[in-house]
Amino acid sequence: MIKFFRKIRQNLLLENKTGKYLKYAIGEIILVVIGILIALQINDWNDQRKDNVKEQEILKRLRKEFTANRVQLLEKTKNKKDINKKCSRLLTFYNEPEKAELDSIFAYLGSVIPTTFDPIQNDLVRSGNIEIIKSEELKGLLIHWSTDVVQLREVEQMFLRYWELQFSNYLNEIGIARDFGHSFWQKAGSTLLETTEIRNPIPGKSKISKVSKEELLSDPKLEGVITWSLNLNTFTNQESQTLLKRIDYILEVLASEIKK
Repeated sequence: MIKFFRKIRQNLLLENKTGKYLKYAIGEIILVVIGILIALQINDWNDQRKDNVKEQEILKRLRKEFTANRVQLLEKTKNKKDINKKCSRLLTFYNEPEKAELDSIFAYLGSVIPTTFDPIQNDLVRSGNIEIIKSEELKGLLIHWSTDVVQLREVEQMFLRYWELQFSNYLNEIGIARDFGHSFWQKAGSTLLETTEIRNPIPGKSKISKVSKEELLSDPKLEGVITWSLNLNTFTNQESQTLLKRIDYILEVLASEIKK
């Protein structure tokens, strides 16, 4: 093709047709420019197609991750609600001790175990791949997601630290740690990653402890420990509910961006 155009130019020059040669040369330049522009456009289309494919892959992966996060958060929220229910029941015993049994007190205390949310975290922001996502709303939600998780973890840590420093230590002080542990393992199977029947590692309740129901239900310090556990865990669960709404909205936006 290049030889063909060169031959035409040479013939025009030999025939001394300078005007026609200039017109032809300009036309040839225009054709070359058009060809370059077409090639660039085709290249842009290919790049855009690749980005679209990659974006859809990312969106589908995000949907899978946030669906898994939602399932985990619902389970942790359910556990927190159970803790609150048991704490409330324990406080009711302080008002109506005649309705309480020592075994029930130990069983409810054994249910007060902190649970924490550990979501799947994507690295879109750090890697720069978030720019492939076209939806500005979705990008904003993903950028703020890590901050939302940190906020929940902070309040979860408040309850966890209180449980470690106050709750569990006090159980040791009053001499019912073994009874607490035995009661905990009675239902621990339902809180594991994989629900299963497990053997209680603590062989029965304490034969040494002489703490009575009356002593426990007249102890203001234990009542305070239970109250603070209920307060902190309620606060944690409120944050969990807020984060659950965030997940639901992110999944809604993802659904609108994923092509059928």
